[in-house]
Amino acid sequence: MLPFRLIETSASQSLPLYAYSAGRHHQYFHSRPDGFPSYQIFLIRSGKGLFRDLDKGQELILSAGQAFAIPPDLPHEYFPLSHEPWHVGFVGFRGALAAPLLEQTGLLPSSPLQPDLFDSCWDNIGEIWHDSNEPGNEKWLDLSAKIYRLIIRLQDQKPSNADSLRPPADEVRNQTLRKALLLMNQHFTEPLLISNLASAVGYSPQHFQRLFLQQFSITPHQYLQNLRLERAIQLLLENKSLQIQEIARQVGMETNYFVRLFRTTYGLTPGTWRESHGN
Repeated sequence: MLPFRLIETSASQSLPLYAYSAGRHHQYFHSRPDGFPSYQIFLIRSGKGLFRDLDKGQELILSAGQAFAIPPDLPHEYFPLSHEPWHVGFVGFRGALAAPLLEQTGLLPSSPLQPDLFDSCWDNIGEIWHDSNEPGNEKWLDLSAKIYRLIIRLQDQKPSNADSLRPPADEVRNQTLRKALLLMNQHFTEPLLISNLASAVGYSPQHFQRLFLQQFSITPHQYLQNLRLERAIQLLLENKSLQIQEIARQVGMETNYFVRLFRTTYGLTPGTWRESHGN
């Protein structure tokens, strides 16, 4: 996973395309009521998530193998829908060519595409992320060229099925389950009880768990554990000095239980797992 990186832009703003941000990691609930200050392209590596346009109220399901773009300052929010990690790559950029290139590619107005060259596009984002940390003036030209190459690789791709413009019935049955998912993604770092969650969406705990399992093939408790473990993985990778007790606290779990659950799931304690995945 490549954590979010904001790229310094003062030396590159004269270019027709220039990088603003990049990253590749597991996405959780995120709300941006004021939007984001650049154009963004998203690539979905695995899992499924819901993107909501807060201006129009439009909702889209974004699935593995898809690409999606949004303009600057668009109020939006998003969160995962599947128990499989929602692994998303993204790059933010600005410049006079940004809008016309995205419109020519078919990514704007916002509409998901399924690129034939998805793996190349995914690698492109990794290159942008790595090169953004390189010293020297030449990197700005290289980054601009890589952004252009990414957009061109998305050119002439067929749009995704129009059904992705609304949550299908077999994916998100009703507003109640969407609200439950939203609450879980917003509050999974807190000591959230399934009984309280069921009450918040107007169901008995038993009925809620039955509906959730039927819809997502996973219990609410397992989904919550997965959210916490995936966030723990992100913290372990991003901050090598962060104590295990603090990671447990940040994901809403007691330390001993967190260590035991982590070892049961991944076969290693959190500390040993971090050492084995060190750079």
